[in-house]
Amino acid sequence: MINITRKEDCCGCSSCMNICKVGAIEMKADSQGFIYPEVNKEICINCGECESACPILNYFPEQKFNQSAYLVQHRDSEILRESTSGGAFTGIASEIIKRGGVVFGAAYDKDFRVIHKCVSDSKDLKIFRNSKYVQSDTGQTFKQVKNFLSDKKFVCYSGTPCEIEGLLNFLGSESESPYLLTVDIVCHAVPSPAVWSAYLDILKVDGEINSISFRDKSTYGYMYSQFAIRRENSRTIYEGIETNIMMRAFFSDVCDRPSCYECRFKKRFRRSDITLWDCWDALKFCGKNSFNQNSGITRVLIHSEKGRKFFDDILDSFIHEKISADIAVKYDAKEMTQSVAKDPERYNKFWLMFYNNPAGTLRKFFPVTFKTKAESLIRRIAWRTGLYELMRKLYKTLFGDRRR
Repeated sequence: MINITRKEDCCGCSSCMNICKVGAIEMKADSQGFIYPEVNKEICINCGECESACPILNYFPEQKFNQSAYLVQHRDSEILRESTSGGAFTGIASEIIKRGGVVFGAAYDKDFRVIHKCVSDSKDLKIFRNSKYVQSDTGQTFKQVKNFLSDKKFVCYSGTPCEIEGLLNFLGSESESPYLLTVDIVCHAVPSPAVWSAYLDILKVDGEINSISFRDKSTYGYMYSQFAIRRENSRTIYEGIETNIMMRAFFSDVCDRPSCYECRFKKRFRRSDITLWDCWDALKFCGKNSFNQNSGITRVLIHSEKGRKFFDDILDSFIHEKISADIAVKYDAKEMTQSVAKDPERYNKFWLMFYNNPAGTLRKFFPVTFKTKAESLIRRIAWRTGLYELMRKLYKTLFGDRRR
């Protein structure tokens, strides 16, 4: 029987709930909005399968193996514009659908809650584009994957590293199916769905929301992507990471899932087939630049032979450069291999305030001040005068790569 005594020991992947054959486990949200398993002991038959599916209880130690790496940029300008970086995932997902398969990924529901969904039509892949910096609820999707694989249907499942390891543990021997392709991301950490909900409440004061983009490239491009809020019959509001409350909450690390502060899945050598993440400077990786840097570029790290064969088949979908795997992971290595840091005093202060006044706490902790407005103005001026990239590199050198 699964029994969570430390919240740091549960990543919320829902593998335990999915594997329970008698339906004794329900995932329930705590006061921070994160879901954890709750076992109905009257139904539980103590078979132990929930424990065997847990990716934290059954941690796979990192082992070195041969990897391949690429920088890619999708050739379709609309896909590239809508994607967070270079559109690599859409290229992967499109091929799975061409083969008659299905694709799972994080998307919004009608209330902008972030959940995992399944699509089988390429025109629906746009719901997966653009980042969602909130923990997704995977729901019953692991069971759905198992059913599709049993029918010998191609499946691509994307998610955070912990979600992918949870899926693979749930599948057991079926994780080796030639019909399954797993794609994870280099994950900073997953903020609280409750914080996201409180932020949405702030937005809804000014009217109903039509769409939201965490990393919109339409104004300044990839190098200074912005948070975009689109409303019905109204103009789009763009906010930089200096002034947007949710983005500042994300980078503050005061509202992350407890397991993120002790992440077991921050590693280079992974169980997924493919890992995707940003590339901020192509010249660091390949010595030449065949790309439009400000349109977005994705780094691709391939872990398995299955992933290599699959990616070879879709390379023509991208402008691409093959690079050394060692070089691919050399820059921004902290995001890939190290857990986010926790400031206990600030963390506790935030949550004590949040429980009593969610929206008010976000406004108090992340106020839009003269300083933040000035920083936003300086960034825009730097962009228009062509100095932005130079200033970004200087900031990164002085203060690290926490903010883009």
